Amino acid sequence: MIPLAALRYIQNKKLAKGFSYKDIWNEEHATNFTVAKAMQMDILKDFKDAVETAIADGQTLEQFKKDLIPTLVKKEWWGKKQVFDEKTGRMVKSQLGSDRRLKTIYDTNLRSAYQEGRWERTQASTAHPYLMYRVGNSKNHRPEHLTWDGLVLPKDDPWWNSHYPPNGWGCKCWTMAVSEARKQKLEETGVKVPPSVDGETGYIVPVKTKAPPEAYRNYYNERKGIIEKVPRGVDPAFNWNQGRAGRDLPIFDSFMQKGKEGFHEEIEPIAQAILTNKIYRERFESFIEGVYSGNIKDYKATPVGFIDTTVSSWLKKNAAIEVGDSVTIALEARLLTGPKGIRHSLKGDAIGKSGALTVIDALLYGNVYSDKVKGTLIYLFPHSAGRLSKITVNPRTLRKPNDSSIMGPVVVNIESIGATLKDTEFYRITKTLLKIK
Repeated sequence: MIPLAALRYIQNKKLAKGFSYKDIWNEEHATNFTVAKAMQMDILKDFKDAVETAIADGQTLEQFKKDLIPTLVKKEWWGKKQVFDEKTGRMVKSQLGSDRRLKTIYDTNLRSAYQEGRWERTQASTAHPYLMYRVGNSKNHRPEHLTWDGLVLPKDDPWWNSHYPPNGWGCKCWTMAVSEARKQKLEETGVKVPPSVDGETGYIVPVKTKAPPEAYRNYYNERKGIIEKVPRGVDPAFNWNQGRAGRDLPIFDSFMQKGKEGFHEEIEPIAQAILTNKIYRERFESFIEGVYSGNIKDYKATPVGFIDTTVSSWLKKNAAIEVGDSVTIALEARLLTGPKGIRHSLKGDAIGKSGALTVIDALLYGNVYSDKVKGTLIYLFPHSAGRLSKITVNPRTLRKPNDSSIMGPVVVNIESIGATLKDTEFYRITKTLLKIK
């Protein structure tokens, strides 16, 4: 099951050229396949095909190299060559194909794909509510990774958002699904590691059940022009979770909750600025692209807005609805391409990919109505000529079955409606529901 999920993960990626590994960053790897300095699409496709074959056929590194090297040599993508960097406009002498580079490409792509498949299988299992962090068979482990070995946490714990392996170049760490009964036993016995074939004695790894305190360092990606905090022990560009395909939701929600405690009046303009800046828009577009390509699905979600004070005050006063501590509005992939999305497509009122890209603007700037009977909010916003996005939001605090980190309001329906009174749904909303703003 894991190889099939891993293969699907790679197959669903689109080819993306990048001169540096810093050009395709963090969650962008969830939907993009890239090899630094592979600036010709045919060579990039050769790499992607080779990785897919390696997963499908269970190839070793040596088989992977044996099949790929002749192609790269023939196309002169081998050794050191002058390569044009589109970002700087300069020719740079760069290392292209080599045994070492092929090993890195093979290891990184296969380990990331297998871990994504492992995440999918774990999330689908109701019998395994926990994940355990395990170090791999490397000779030299990063000190932090050794301290995480034997760490058992709920599979929806926010710690996994930035520590789900692999956590760096050459990292062989992995995770193991754990049941409640297994967790209790491991707490008593620890994890028994048998003697290795090279003569190392066996030992016991104590089990930890509390996420360790984190130390972060600032990292500046000059190719992207962004600064981010990266946990100690995690290499830059690995500070994300392949399975969840984004840590934006819990981080944004945590920001909103903490912000409201300290500077209530200022938090909403800051949140609006975050959701509308160029960097976040690119991440949101990548999420939407991943949803429609089939790589991001089900309950995987991203923040698309928040319940502001005007709306939350109105709901409390006029509908007896308490929004709760979390005001972040989450958009789940299933709303666009799951059963509801399919039903809307068959009816001809699906919002489509272009309409989905307007969801943030709809929730920030659209007209808001209250459906008091259903206890929901309806946002209306233009998405094309003569058509409106109708976005229905449940404003109450929720806990989703497959991802309990989603604790706030969530979009429960998206569809396209007409923009005149001739459309029965537009008429119903504008003439029978109460407009909040």
